[in-house]
Amino acid sequence: MNHHSSSHLLLLISVVFGAVWVAHAQVPFPGKCPDVNLLDTFDAEAYMGVWYEYAAYPFAFEIGKKCIYANYSLIDNSTVSVVNAAINRFTGQPSNVTGQAKVLGPGQLAVAFYPTQPLTKANYLVLGTDYESYAVVYSCTSVTPLANFKIVWILTRQREPSAEVVDAARKILEDNDVSQAFLIDTVQKNCPRLDGNGTGLAGEDGLDVDDFVSTTVPNAIEKA
Repeated sequence: MNHHSSSHLLLLISVVFGAVWVAHAQVPFPGKCPDVNLLDTFDAEAYMGVWYEYAAYPFAFEIGKKCIYANYSLIDNSTVSVVNAAINRFTGQPSNVTGQAKVLGPGQLAVAFYPTQPLTKANYLVLGTDYESYAVVYSCTSVTPLANFKIVWILTRQREPSAEVVDAARKILEDNDVSQAFLIDTVQKNCPRLDGNGTGLAGEDGLDVDDFVSTTVPNAIEKA
């Protein structure tokens, strides 16, 4: 391969990576999606309920959000209702999106938030969970044989889990050779309490704009 061909190939790879990242704001990696260890068994009913996001890879829909949580409930043996909710860190206002998931295999779910999204390919893989304290969720999409993009979530049953719980979740990522370098801790402080069934917010407590907006942003603007 001559120099010009090599340059064109590198440019093409850069364009693909750039386009994917802009479209999805997920973390790009070289090569195809690697193999991960899938669960042999999965208790969907035990997995239902509220999970708080402890940490995650950068994701477009979560930019500027805090107090992120998901609430799962069974519709039937293989169909799950999904509600993802968060608080806007700039305005303090809550928001949520509702979707649906199909259980395609042990810990392998196809999740969709738009009517046109198919529920035929797993895009939500539970790499490990004890159902009571932590869950590690992984998604990888191969764009070309040369590129893939990933999302990783550490979910916990408590907004602020113990170090032991977090260590157990991180061990799952280590065992699967999944990079933790891109994990960003999710702000779970000054969050409103959930209502009794975990589907909404009870009252207005905790809806204040956090330090990110009241202190960090103004300081950054002043220094700019």
